Amino acid sequence: MVLFVGAVAAGVAVVPGLRRAVAVATARRPSVWLVLPVSVGAALLIVWRATGVLHGTALALVAAAGIAAGWIDAYERRLPDVLILPLYPVVGALVVAAGDPDRTLRAALLAAAAIGLFGLGCAAGQMGFGDVKLAGLLALVLAWSDWRTAAVALVATVVVGGGQAAAVIALGRKDFPYGPAILVGAAAALALSPFLTPGAGR
Repeated sequence: MVLFVGAVAAGVAVVPGLRRAVAVATARRPSVWLVLPVSVGAALLIVWRATGVLHGTALALVAAAGIAAGWIDAYERRLPDVLILPLYPVVGALVVAAGDPDRTLRAALLAAAAIGLFGLGCAAGQMGFGDVKLAGLLALVLAWSDWRTAAVALVATVVVGGGQAAAVIALGRKDFPYGPAILVGAAAALALSPFLTPGAGR
């Protein structure tokens, strides 16, 4: 219970910083009432699903960057490198520090696979290169627990992205940010994988 209360407090505390990060990048500041539930929800999900302090730290860093990047992508159709790329070595170091060679190999392979798969989508003009880099980072941290979590994330991303694309087309628009769909897919995978793949993650 204490951990969950702390998670709520942490989620609330980072909201001003997240809103400021988006405002600096886009000159637009998202509503606190939109950022707050996303931030608190992410914090609670991390406390529930993290397998240890190192894993929780990696998830928290990626979540904070992802929330800000997702809003920036929604506003300006871009995912800033400054939020994504620095986390690759940080998360990679945390994976290595956990001391499990199998986990390290799994994370590296799945990150490479995500970059390759989403890179094909980028080459086909279906998404931007920022989406490719975000997908690789999310695969790196999602693979920490189990390869199936990353697989569920891929399926969820396709479902969410497909639904988003259908809605955009129905509204007569041609472009849409794919970053938020990737992030929602990752969060869904983290939340649903224990139920869809018994024994995963703990």
